[in-house]
Amino acid sequence: MLSSWIKAAAKCGFNVQPLFQEAGIKVDLIRLEDARVSPLQLISLLEQCVALSPGKHFPFVLGDTFAFESLPEFETLLTTSPSLRDALQVAQMATKVILPWLRIELIEQGDQALIKLGFELALPQSMIARLPLHLVLEATLASVRKFGRSLQGSEDGFLGIAVPGARPIYADQFETFFGAPIHFDQPYYALIVESRVLDVPLEGAFPILHQQAQILAEQRLDKEARRQGLAFEVEEHIGRDPALLELGIEDMAERMGMHARTLQRRLKEEDDSYLNVQARMRHRLACQWLRQGALSIDDISARLGFSDRRAFTAAFKRWEGVTPSAWRDKA
Repeated sequence: MLSSWIKAAAKCGFNVQPLFQEAGIKVDLIRLEDARVSPLQLISLLEQCVALSPGKHFPFVLGDTFAFESLPEFETLLTTSPSLRDALQVAQMATKVILPWLRIELIEQGDQALIKLGFELALPQSMIARLPLHLVLEATLASVRKFGRSLQGSEDGFLGIAVPGARPIYADQFETFFGAPIHFDQPYYALIVESRVLDVPLEGAFPILHQQAQILAEQRLDKEARRQGLAFEVEEHIGRDPALLELGIEDMAERMGMHARTLQRRLKEEDDSYLNVQARMRHRLACQWLRQGALSIDDISARLGFSDRRAFTAAFKRWEGVTPSAWRDKA
């Protein structure tokens, strides 16, 4: 989202071009939609931008400036959403193209709902702990709040922000920017809203355009999945329709328009297998559904295709070292 960075830097009083060069990020407008930036490059760039804008907190400015520059189908899909709940599903789709390692989850807790942010990074935990990932999450908080306010046309139902750790030195900028209570020392980053606003009809709803944009957005996701490899493409299919976990490799290959031996061979070329993909997706979906809290452990077990709860519990203990119920209590 090149123009967002340029505009945010200008608002903070510096030129971002030299920083792109220092971070090793190549800019090619002709093939802008094919550009890829690694997590480490992105975080390095954010750190430098923060250092150059002591008067403003750069992640907030960047998030508030963000626009779907080269992804018009996602912008249309978002702005024509019938409700904030639908808009959040669009945001979850868009992250797969913009920041594939970012996770946005909706967790409903009675009268309140959390729009919770997190990561799924293929990096050693020791390295992740040292990275200033909070800068990415702060920019995302600002962006999600911006679009929520724009879609609603008001501040109705916005209750505040949850932030891990003690108050940072720029805590006053948190409070000024969001204009709502900031709850520090929380276990996660999240926007807190009243559950009722999730399903209030939005004035910008446009069903025909929304349906057309949905088709285009899914085509974009399919293209991105193919770019990232066949295993990722299979994971995307399962992520959209978890019932596919019940399919054997022959049925999945047919669904993807290839022979089972071809699917097996191409996964092997990626040092992977269909069984490994299924196991990863069962693990990922199990954690996602346990965090969300809407499904019982028996329901999750059945949805993931386990023969019974005991089989699910045994598998989950291999993945996480604890039972599903113990993991849910800590999540």
